[in-house]
Amino acid sequence: MGITKFSGGAVTLGDILAKVGEISDEETILSRRPWQTDGDVLLIRLDEECRVPLPAKNAGWEYFMEIATAKEVLEVFVGAPPAPEERVQLLLFYGENDAFPDWVFER
Repeated sequence: MGITKFSGGAVTLGDILAKVGEISDEETILSRRPWQTDGDVLLIRLDEECRVPLPAKNAGWEYFMEIATAKEVLEVFVGAPPAPEERVQLLLFYGENDAFPDWVFER
């Protein structure tokens, strides 16, 4: 299981979400609730059964989103490149609600 942990203020969930296009589609984002831009983040590859590995789960990490899914969600911005903060806010909303926020269609 490949795990890359980012915490202690070095790299946050917001940082990862802002740079999702630079990360391999094979990676999955884990974070701890509440999901927020300054939260700790863990990048992993899911186990053979596509589950969060038990050690990560036992340590309080929760599935947030697969990188491939995040990239698909960001395709809603076709034709109008978003500001970095818009990208982060969209992905945080989508991760929590499994839906797009209304403001995405109003911009």
